[in-house]
Amino acid sequence: RVRYRRGAAMSSESLSPSRLANYATCPRLYDYRYVQDVNTPDRTELYLNQGTIYHETIEDVCDATDRDADAETIHDRAMDVFAAKWAEHSNSEDYESDAHQEYQRRENRAAVEAFFDPDGGDGIEHARHSVATECWVECERDGRGLHGKADNVVRTDEGLHVFDYKRNTSGVLSSGTAEYLGEHRDGEAHEPKRVRNAFQTATYIEGVKNEPFYEDGMTVRFSFYGLLNSTSFESTPAGYEVSARGYPRETTEIYAEHHDTIWELIRAAHDGITGEAYEPEPFDLITDEACPDCDYREMCADRLSTEVRR
Repeated sequence: RVRYRRGAAMSSESLSPSRLANYATCPRLYDYRYVQDVNTPDRTELYLNQGTIYHETIEDVCDATDRDADAETIHDRAMDVFAAKWAEHSNSEDYESDAHQEYQRRENRAAVEAFFDPDGGDGIEHARHSVATECWVECERDGRGLHGKADNVVRTDEGLHVFDYKRNTSGVLSSGTAEYLGEHRDGEAHEPKRVRNAFQTATYIEGVKNEPFYEDGMTVRFSFYGLLNSTSFESTPAGYEVSARGYPRETTEIYAEHHDTIWELIRAAHDGITGEAYEPEPFDLITDEACPDCDYREMCADRLSTEVRR
């Protein structure tokens, strides 16, 4: 099993989906965040820490699991690892109260328990057939390098399935919203979050083909997997119970159907970054859609200039 393996160096500047997506959100945002390295106000670490907990739990379980491992053994290992990771990474200062922290612990524990349910949880097969966790992948096309770190690469009967584990898949690119990619490209809509999903899909599908475990002719699939896509709360005489269910959102077919559009978006963002073009375009859309939630809105000359004109 491979962990975080760096591939051969790219011949061009290699960029991550996150950087490309920041540029797609607003070129000036990219300028402030990455070029000028302007500090932003501290934000809560709560969900970042929770993400670390379930990512490391899945990683450790997959790395410790053999293909013929018993499902109950995998489940019990997952619950033990989760308890250790929660104790290591959960910080009471991030929560409004002890009760809030305990609810979140139960919620995340329920997600891990459902994922590694010995009676058919997806995590059992993810662990048994994992060939790489936290796997660094790189690819290059038309002189534009991309890189990223895949959470898990699972061997299937047809080839490989790459997974990116998330809290949930709300708002993630889907077959019903893929048409917005072309509208973003054409300046008719502003959809940086879905564009980011497209960047991730392209990077992982193409990048994993450069790994030693890829064989010619393999089918490569990619999915976002929301561990907490569905949650429920039930009061009991002793307090309450939390249940959760996760499931994947696959974007493989979207990548195939919108391949040319996705790579046009990648080229536009990559060329804008490497060419140091940081003027916000399309200006009106970015002002309306990106400025209200931007960390840099109070110092941004582009936004302030619109206020002056008004």
